[in-house]
Amino acid sequence: MKDNQALKNKIVVAAASLFAFAMVMFPAVTETGSKTAIIIWANSIVPVLLPFFIFSEFIKRTGNLQSLPPRIYPFVIAFLSGYPMGAKVVGDFVKDGKLSIREGKWVLSYSLVTGPAFIIFTIGTFIGSTKAAVVVAVAHYLGGFFNGFLHYWREPGGKAVSVQQPVKSDYMENFTYAIGAGFKGMAMILAYLMFFTIGINLLESMGVFEAINNEAIASGIKGMFEMTIGINLVGMCNIGIKLKTILASALVSFGGLSVVGQSMSMARGSGIGLKEILEIKLTHGMFAAIIATLIAQIYLI
Repeated sequence: MKDNQALKNKIVVAAASLFAFAMVMFPAVTETGSKTAIIIWANSIVPVLLPFFIFSEFIKRTGNLQSLPPRIYPFVIAFLSGYPMGAKVVGDFVKDGKLSIREGKWVLSYSLVTGPAFIIFTIGTFIGSTKAAVVVAVAHYLGGFFNGFLHYWREPGGKAVSVQQPVKSDYMENFTYAIGAGFKGMAMILAYLMFFTIGINLLESMGVFEAINNEAIASGIKGMFEMTIGINLVGMCNIGIKLKTILASALVSFGGLSVVGQSMSMARGSGIGLKEILEIKLTHGMFAAIIATLIAQIYLI
């Protein structure tokens, strides 16, 4: 066990060193990637999500959401706050003994979702249609429902219990805490966005994407690394709104490796790791793409 962990550490350190070396060797690419990430973050993510993060955190601390059972609470929080809050809540519940590891994996299969504000406003802006963004949202949440049904074979056991957490009555203290939590969430999103944007740009500068003679496919592959960047590029493609909607639905539900990494960080120590999270997000993306394809044929005429 220790040997496996030591090997993993060596691989991670080697990968990080290689990435740092590449950034030193290609400073212009690194700078461009950082600027691109900051621009997208500042113009399209912060204006929409920061107020939502602050007030959803305030509601969580002052409201009565703690009375919800552990099988429902993670979805509600993820719906309010977006990625990767579902993983954080489920991970905490497993570590606290409110959910078993097996049950936690099942709950996470339908709770690892993003918020409606991000889909309707940010994704809608990227693909240029609020109507199409509604389809993406419906596909995302319905996809989560079917994803939960698919992963029910994990057979969660045990009786659900209510979440007992103290609720502070000092509203100003709660609001101050919510502001800090909101900015912390924004900083984490920026860090992952910047990391994967630089990585995508480095791969592009090395000619990795040159062999792909299709703008939409290339954008989709980039979105598999970083969802926000990929959907933004999909919106710029010269393809119909239906195809943009389907690709956006698949990418926002998969979340990209960036969201997978964020979720792993949040769920660390719970027994839910890369394999489980990657499987959950891949099947969610496939369900969402199928649902979006069906709805788009009727709704986006």
